[in-house]
Amino acid sequence: MNAALQSEESVKVVFISQNDEKLEEVNLNSPQLIALLNAKQIWIEKFEENLKIKNTVWSYTNQNISLQVY
Repeated sequence: MNAALQSEESVKVVFISQNDEKLEEVNLNSPQLIALLNAKQIWIEKFEENLKIKNTVWSYTNQNISLQVY
């Protein structure tokens, strides 16, 4: 996969709660994505808890990049 982010592009990120499988979808720009990839956990307001990052799944379809975070 050869996909480079330009400044106006974003990546759709889907956070999945480990407790009850709630979903939170957000679009992140390049700096936000880099910060996420360097994090071990992240506060998700919708879940009202920290999500420890254990697994990630990347997808690339129809010129769109998405990332699922578990």
